[in-house]
Amino acid sequence: MIPFRYLIKARNRAAVRLLGTAAPNPSRGAASPKPLSSSKYGAAAAALLAATATGGAIALAESKKVDSKYRKLPKQKYPSPETPPIHPKESHHSDLNNPPPRPDLPTIPLEEVEQHNDEESMWYTFRGGVYDLTFFINGHPGGTPRLLMAAGQDLEPYWEVYRQHLRGHVVQWMEKYRIGNLSEEDAKKAVKGITFGDMFETDPIRDPNNLACTEKPFCGEPRIDLLTENYITPNELFYVRNHLAVPDIDPDEYVLIVKGKGIKKHKFTLEDLKTKFPKHEVVTTLQCAGNRREDLHNNEHQIFIAPHWVVGAISNAKWGGVKIRDVLQYCGMDVDAMSLGKLEDPKIKHLQFESYDTDETGFCYGNSIPIESAVDALGEAMFAFEMNDEPLPRDHGFPVRVIAPGHVGNCQAKWLHKVIVSGKESSKPWKQKSYRGFAPDINFEEDLSHWPPKRLDQ
Repeated sequence: MIPFRYLIKARNRAAVRLLGTAAPNPSRGAASPKPLSSSKYGAAAAALLAATATGGAIALAESKKVDSKYRKLPKQKYPSPETPPIHPKESHHSDLNNPPPRPDLPTIPLEEVEQHNDEESMWYTFRGGVYDLTFFINGHPGGTPRLLMAAGQDLEPYWEVYRQHLRGHVVQWMEKYRIGNLSEEDAKKAVKGITFGDMFETDPIRDPNNLACTEKPFCGEPRIDLLTENYITPNELFYVRNHLAVPDIDPDEYVLIVKGKGIKKHKFTLEDLKTKFPKHEVVTTLQCAGNRREDLHNNEHQIFIAPHWVVGAISNAKWGGVKIRDVLQYCGMDVDAMSLGKLEDPKIKHLQFESYDTDETGFCYGNSIPIESAVDALGEAMFAFEMNDEPLPRDHGFPVRVIAPGHVGNCQAKWLHKVIVSGKESSKPWKQKSYRGFAPDINFEEDLSHWPPKRLDQ
């Protein structure tokens, strides 16, 4: 579906961006969060634009007070070290994040910057600098829609949410594409009147000993001294790798859709999974494909994809759920013939996963594993609904996630929504680009931005 941003005329885009980004987490309180249809977007945008056409002020609805359940601090089970290893946030006044004076560049009116807000030309401002990042449309680690969402505007309100940009080297990199300056008056005006809703407001509160690499989306690794204390990692210390906001799903309304080549489409509730299939358990370790990414970041070779893990993006747990092969067999697949190699079908090569977590434009997380891993009679690939004998915590995929031992963490999708039998692996950027390893001479701005798929989401 075409994102609603593209359905509105250029002169109205700024107003539509306000409408689109003021919304909270799109998955909150819904079992099947889906992007609104273009007609609904059109109606909403028309109402907003009608208000502006009559000279009325834009009055966005007040956001509901965040339910207290999202703000309950966890019990402190672990004594804090004498010097807590806190990752401080970058100062707004850090020289690393302030563009240097460039008197050699022209002063560009803010009104001119605002006109460069689509795929043909994307300009941005940040603390007085003006940048042309049009070439970067397919290389942004946060995805193309987010880049377009901020086009023609100042980056400060967006980076207030996505603070991983404030590590200094991002602004330093942007300076290569700086084309001018704003006047002092326009620099102040640029940051006024921009509303960017925080889709992470309903994320769960984490244990303070799960140290954040990024806050939004949250990615945290446990204190190493605590990680190594137990063979089984306690749930509250288990590393968290979120790519998007955490959806709030009612377990009574949860639906898992299984469809694709060679099977009959089925929809399963959480109760179906618990009652129609035998329960299995497995103890297995998960590790993020980007673990120790911070080790690769230095002055000669800078890393722009977050998070910059230190060493703790690895944890071990006991998972409970139902085997994927049992579910596929229920849907009509001859899993025994598949696992023994007696049945080969070029249209049945991969098992794609799509999740309930989405970005601001409705684009959901996705990944895949080879079909052999799913149908192996001796394998342990499962749809898990328990973690260490408890229901899955929200940060770890409640109510159902994929567990596929032997595969890297990002393949084991959380908040599972759809399972698709296919002849191709997932086309989502988290499968095709974001976790690939490349030689040092390959960079995302000149090389990866031209590789399919077009998106490069972190």
